[in-house]
Amino acid sequence: MTQGQITHVTSAGERERRYTALRTVMEENGMAAFVICSRGDEFVRGRVQYVSDIFQWAGRGFVVLPLKGEATFLVDPLWGLGYAKLGGWLSDYRMPERAGTEIAQILSNLGLGSAMIGVVGLADITAVADFEDMKAGLPNADWQDATDLFDDVRAIKSDEEIEAVRETGRILRTVFQALEAEIRPGAREVDVLAEAHRLCRQLGCVEGIALMGRPPFRSFSIGTTGVIEKDDVMVIDLEWGGPSGYWVELRRVYSFAPPTDRQQRYWETRVETFAACVAAMKAGEPSTDILAARDRVYGKYGQSAEGVLAYTAHGIGVDSLEPPWVPGKDRVMEENMVINLHPAIKFDDPDEGLALGGISIADNVLVSKDGGIRTTDQDDNWIVLS
Repeated sequence: MTQGQITHVTSAGERERRYTALRTVMEENGMAAFVICSRGDEFVRGRVQYVSDIFQWAGRGFVVLPLKGEATFLVDPLWGLGYAKLGGWLSDYRMPERAGTEIAQILSNLGLGSAMIGVVGLADITAVADFEDMKAGLPNADWQDATDLFDDVRAIKSDEEIEAVRETGRILRTVFQALEAEIRPGAREVDVLAEAHRLCRQLGCVEGIALMGRPPFRSFSIGTTGVIEKDDVMVIDLEWGGPSGYWVELRRVYSFAPPTDRQQRYWETRVETFAACVAAMKAGEPSTDILAARDRVYGKYGQSAEGVLAYTAHGIGVDSLEPPWVPGKDRVMEENMVINLHPAIKFDDPDEGLALGGISIADNVLVSKDGGIRTTDQDDNWIVLS
């Protein structure tokens, strides 16, 4: 039987770079090991992938990474070990009945029964039962949250990671170009988005979502049985992890006729807002500067995002959401952070929101000392289909 190759495998040099960076942080904070917790969804599975090349679709997963010695992967029986072993990074794979108890035993065997142990994910997704089992199995250890310590390391992308982001962007550009032949009056939303899924998977993406919004813009959806009409505005959002698992969220606006004057004026404010936010992504500045840049443009046009909790920007990588995110988790932006940008906005007039609210832009942006560098598109165009 012909065998293929797992695509989300990092180079040996990149693996060493990550372990060295994480162990440096451990040592600086007096920790003897990290217990890295994940769950099979796009928001937190990347923590384990980052240290193991294991892309986990379901269940709870863990990597025990000691300051010295080999790492161990553990998973609950929902997912299993077969696919996990294909990455080839680790050599110790386990599927215990009680993961927390097994983790405690691994740490004990390493002589870390009274050491400080950092738990990555304790702040957000570590299961209470697993953590209680860890503590019960290693009662003299000093258990500390290490979520931010870990996430702040992986927020800074290497050249290899940046190229993986760009690869995903190239795939999504290709998919959008192909979709132009599918978007036509009479086509169902669900059929257009099904084609997006087919193409993304065929071109190597490991997982993602395809969404569409049409007026009235109540929400984006995974595709209804509604039929596209000739006077529609269609906004399609593709958010996918590419062959290496690195995510890009990209958005396109389509219509069959040129935008109306009202739509054109609003679109131009969106383009101006996006450009201002990109320019604000400078190394050494707080991520809240992105919001300030957004609001300066909004102020010119009587627009606002006051009180909106939806993220205007968030880090992105092997998870589709990584620090920083604004509002909510501010960071000083550092060179080679990758941030996805989709400026949030509020409509005081509900009818205006229904008419225009979905018209928007999204793309990944690389932080640099001189301002952001878009990784996929360089210009934003309202696409009129013939």
